[in-house]
Amino acid sequence: MTTSAIPDTTSYRPSAEGLRKPTRSQMSALLAPIATFYGLCLLAPYVYIFWLSLTRYSSSQLYVPDLGLQNYVSILTDNYYLGLLAQTVGLGIFVTVFSLLLGYPLAMRIVQGGKTTKSILLILTMTPLLVNIVVRTYAWLVLLGDNGVINKALDAVGLISEPLPINNNFFSVAIGLIHLSLPLMVISLVSVMEKLDASLIEAGESLGAGSLRTLVKIHIPLCLQGVGAGSLLVFCTVISAFVTPQLLGGNRFSTISTIIYQKFTFSMNWPVGSALVFVLLTLNFAVILLHGFMFREK
Repeated sequence: MTTSAIPDTTSYRPSAEGLRKPTRSQMSALLAPIATFYGLCLLAPYVYIFWLSLTRYSSSQLYVPDLGLQNYVSILTDNYYLGLLAQTVGLGIFVTVFSLLLGYPLAMRIVQGGKTTKSILLILTMTPLLVNIVVRTYAWLVLLGDNGVINKALDAVGLISEPLPINNNFFSVAIGLIHLSLPLMVISLVSVMEKLDASLIEAGESLGAGSLRTLVKIHIPLCLQGVGAGSLLVFCTVISAFVTPQLLGGNRFSTISTIIYQKFTFSMNWPVGSALVFVLLTLNFAVILLHGFMFREK
C-alpha cells in the first residue's frame, strides 16, 4: 500500500454547508423546552397572581372576581403601606451602603493579597452562603436576643443593668441582612478590581498622589461598574428578603415581604397580598432600570 492511498486530513476545512446557521424552525425547537418551563413555572403563576390582585377581598370567599385597581389604589393611598414601602426601601439603602463600606476594603485586600491570603479571605467571605439561611438567622437570634450572648456578656461585666434593645428591630434585621449580602458585594467588587491596570495606580502615586487621593480619584472611579453591580444585587436581595426580617424583626419590624406572607397566611387577604407582590416587583424593576441608566456604557 502506497502512502498516496491515505487521505490527507490535515488540510480538511469544514464546508460552508456545515457552518450554516440553524433555521428559525430549528431554533424554535431548541428553545421550546426552556420556553415551556419558564411559561409554566414562572409566567403562569405571575399571571394568576396579577389576576388575583385585580379581584376584591371577601371574608367568606377569599376573593370576588370584581376586577379593578382598587387594591393598588388602597395600597398607594394608605399611610400604613406607604410607610411600609419607605421602611423597606430605607432598609435596602442602609444595608447596601454598609455592605459597600465593609466590602470595598475587604475586596481590595483580597485582590492585593498573595495566593494563600486570597484563598483564605475568599473562603471566609463566602462561608455565609454555604450555611442555610434559617440556621444563620437563628445564630443571630442567639447573639442578639434579650437573653443572648451579647446581653449576657455585657451584664456579666456590669456594663448594663437590663438587656439592650438589639433584637426585633431595624438594627437586628440590618445586621442579619448585611451578613447575608456582604459576599454578593465583595464578589462583584473583586471581579472588577482584578481587571484594573496596576500601572494607572502606580502613575498616580508617582505623580505625588497620596493613598487617599489615589483611592478617591483613580481606584473608585475605575471600580464604579463593580460598585453598581454589587449595589444592585444587594438592594434587590434585601428588599425582597423574607426569612431574616421575619425572624429577626419579630412583630416589631416589618417589610413588604413579611406583610405579603401575613396577608396570604393569616388574614387571608389574597387580593391585597397579590397587589403587594406586584408593588415589590415593580420596585425591583425600577431599581434595575435606574442601574442600567446610571451605569450604561458610553
